[in-house]
Amino acid sequence: MKFRLKAGITQEELALRSGLSQGYINQLEHGVRNYTQKSLELIAVALSVPLIEFFKEGEIEQASAVAEDVGIYQKKRSYKKEFMPILNDLPEYIVGHYLTLLKLERELMRKKEEEKPCDKRK
Repeated sequence: MKFRLKAGITQEELALRSGLSQGYINQLEHGVRNYTQKSLELIAVALSVPLIEFFKEGEIEQASAVAEDVGIYQKKRSYKKEFMPILNDLPEYIVGHYLTLLKLERELMRKKEEEKPCDKRK
């Protein structure tokens, strides 16, 4: 649903673009039915989104379940100089994987900051 809403289209419009029924789209979005490879491919094409993007969204929940305290990463600024040469030596698909993980960590950090209660003494 997130990708459909981001594209600014209705379930009916997605159904027309993908060749799937609006009822089926609704059931997929509400978890009543499971996605098939074919339905995912049709939806990805209809939304002009690479299929892999659907799976990246699922990583957010997994990452939050195993995320560590981000404070330790903020203190490791001296590692930045070591980080780039290592990335340059890795295959592109691994670099992409780590980029995704870093983005998720950043998002988790921001969410954690937003959840902190305001200090009312100020």
